[in-house]
Amino acid sequence: MTALGIDFGTTNSVVAVQNSTGVEVLAIDQAPVGWAPYGFDNVFPSVMARDENSRICFGWEAKLKSSGRFDAVKRMFATQLDFAVDDAGDALAVEEVATMLFAELRSRTILNGVAAEQAVITVPANSKGRARHRTKLCAGMAGLEVLALINEPTAAAMSYAQRHPESRQLLVFDWGGGTLDVTVLQSHDGVFIEQASSGLPRSGGLDFDSRLEKIVRDSIPGLDQLKPAERHALRLEVELAKIRLSTADATSIELPDGKSFRITRSRFEQEIEGLLNESRIPLQRCLNELQIGPGSIDALVLVGGTCRIPAVRKFVEDVLKTDSDPDINPMTAIAEGAAIAAGILTGQNTSGDFYLCLEHGLGTFTYDGTSTNPTFSTIIRKGTKLPARSTDVFQPLFPTAISVNIQVVEGDPDSPTPDFTVLKEWDVELKTPYTEDSSREFDLEYHYDVNGILRVKATDQESGTVILDDDVSYGIAKDRRQLKEMSDRVKTAVNDGVVSEAASVKLNNPEAMKLIQQARVKVIPFLDATETGPLEAAVIELEQSQGGNSDKALAELRRLLAPYSYLF
Repeated sequence: MTALGIDFGTTNSVVAVQNSTGVEVLAIDQAPVGWAPYGFDNVFPSVMARDENSRICFGWEAKLKSSGRFDAVKRMFATQLDFAVDDAGDALAVEEVATMLFAELRSRTILNGVAAEQAVITVPANSKGRARHRTKLCAGMAGLEVLALINEPTAAAMSYAQRHPESRQLLVFDWGGGTLDVTVLQSHDGVFIEQASSGLPRSGGLDFDSRLEKIVRDSIPGLDQLKPAERHALRLEVELAKIRLSTADATSIELPDGKSFRITRSRFEQEIEGLLNESRIPLQRCLNELQIGPGSIDALVLVGGTCRIPAVRKFVEDVLKTDSDPDINPMTAIAEGAAIAAGILTGQNTSGDFYLCLEHGLGTFTYDGTSTNPTFSTIIRKGTKLPARSTDVFQPLFPTAISVNIQVVEGDPDSPTPDFTVLKEWDVELKTPYTEDSSREFDLEYHYDVNGILRVKATDQESGTVILDDDVSYGIAKDRRQLKEMSDRVKTAVNDGVVSEAASVKLNNPEAMKLIQQARVKVIPFLDATETGPLEAAVIELEQSQGGNSDKALAELRRLLAPYSYLF
């Protein structure tokens, strides 16, 4: 049975499949004339748009639309945002938009003669449980059975190893539209073991676009007064100019007034020098963790659209003192690796194997009664081979308690800067009555599957009664009936080309939600830490102000966002 390999990206998505002749990247969209010569013939922009009549379009057609666009939805998977808001302030559930994108990907593969119902889908190396679960959920509602979620660097390494099967230590430098992931893996007989991983969650192709647009804005007065359609057209021109500068020494950017602005590669490289230097941080972290120096890596694999920039390639090669592999296609390698994994899982590919590891530790918070600060108690350790099942014993802080609060926590306690996230929590009633002889202990079991779903079970030791049995799920649709309704709506929308009115989310204050989303998804992730403080404070103030109706808070966030309008 054929299964798809899907690289579901922030800005672009790619679909590949393994067949009898090898791995084939499917042409599921047609790039415009201006973009096609630069390797975008097999790329599907991760964009959906709808017009005033609720008719929808996807991919390149949606990317070029001047209004009604829903983009960068993948970036919302890891946030607390439940709604995607377009430039007009109209809202849909994040899961609804993502499911329609997955459904469109599946529909277009069928048009390519591949009627697959299963898929391996890639996720960023440092993405946590919330993003992973929402990815699987949306793909499932689109009609795809998710065989596994695998890390993007692992997929890239599998693509590389298809051409170079010998055992070696690989460094995958994955710089896409929104994030940078650096991962060192050991390849041995087709098995890939992650040895070290680090990244920058606020660095990607959009940062390079903004640096290039800054050059234009600093040189041409009056661009702050552009209308939304003109701003979008300029943004596309800037992005395309960045791409052209990867193969040309100079290019021209067409301005909204019909004039053009000439930019050289050398000027662009001066502007992005700071971004390049920042990328040294995760590279050095990985080398330090493994206690190795430059020149110790056997192979360097560069993936992600940002790695097509010559200055990026040269910088990384110079830091590592290693040449990158010239045969790897940065745009399609991750999808190719996912297709190889799909072939292994379906039995089409019998020449290799791989296994998945837990990217972060999973545990719970405990208290000792002497401090208000919680202690992270690990139940499944980072790096554990999946599927994984582990149990630990706990008891209430106070022996007379009639219930306990159980929190599922994800984090890396051994990291120099531990970061913990509470994925879900329950208040659970204890079944064993208190007596002086009772320990009141309960077993807490975590079962984490290869598809990224965590099952949590708590059992009272003395009575054997199961007091908790649930999975960690996220998103707006807590009720599974809502998920079924959403799935049915999406299938109808993709078939008919029209979004149902039932899908629209009515917001108390559309402008407030629009600004909050722009800040959290399109601006704050791409600013230096020194710049984010006032914006974060303004977003929180607006969120906490009576349903987002505070005129003062709204005006303040609008004022702070104004200088970054080119990012959205």
